[in-house]
Amino acid sequence: MIPSVPEMAGDTTRRAPAASASLLEAAIERGGLHPFFHGKVSLATRRIVGAEALARIATPTSGLVSPAAYVELAERSQRIDALTFVMARQVAKHVAEFDGLPCSINISPLSLERVEFADQMAVAITEAGLGCGQFTLEVTESRVLEYGAHAFETMTRLRAHGFGLAIDDFGAGPSNIDRLRNYPFTEVKIDPGFTRLAMDEAYAKAALVSCVRLARDYGLRVVAEGVETQEMWDLMTWLKVDEAQGFLLHRPMQPADFRDLLKKG
Repeated sequence: MIPSVPEMAGDTTRRAPAASASLLEAAIERGGLHPFFHGKVSLATRRIVGAEALARIATPTSGLVSPAAYVELAERSQRIDALTFVMARQVAKHVAEFDGLPCSINISPLSLERVEFADQMAVAITEAGLGCGQFTLEVTESRVLEYGAHAFETMTRLRAHGFGLAIDDFGAGPSNIDRLRNYPFTEVKIDPGFTRLAMDEAYAKAALVSCVRLARDYGLRVVAEGVETQEMWDLMTWLKVDEAQGFLLHRPMQPADFRDLLKKG
């Protein structure tokens, strides 16, 4: 049995109220964006081998909240790149204290439409004295957004800088397999809903097995999200998935708490 890491007190995230344009600008311009870190645990060694940076938005009435609504607002108002670069800079400052631990940052598919995004993202990381090779950029699949004409070129430039590229929420979108074949991804993150469904339905389990095998055929690292029970952990071990995230292991936590967790080994 894998031991469950005690929940850290730092994660006080609440359900977000309706997105506010003024709070979005505050997050971008005045430090209202706060990174939390969620560890990636190796199924082979049961140790933390990476982290995913998750943004939290500071609000005057609800404390720190999930940024989902703000990401959608930023996409609609063409402020998504500005939000991403602020997050990247803040994350890089903390990751510099994590002794070379690989880290993932979420990006919007819309950002891939600007070829110059690759160079700007590299600057945001290297300003902190870190190499781009320490970071993987997770391209969300949770919403149906087609990749534009410049996506392949932007991804290629990101890879040239050294960034890894992950297809996030694999199993949630309709065109995952084509994207694995046609774009330079290095990692697949299995959607939590896909993981949960595979625990109860034989068809879903067979589909998951096929997806993991496909990712392996393309030479990609596989990460399972939403691992909440020992049974889920056992399934991912059987599938020979590389890494796992989920509440069975620990919750997202503030940088100081995550740093302390790493020190404990």
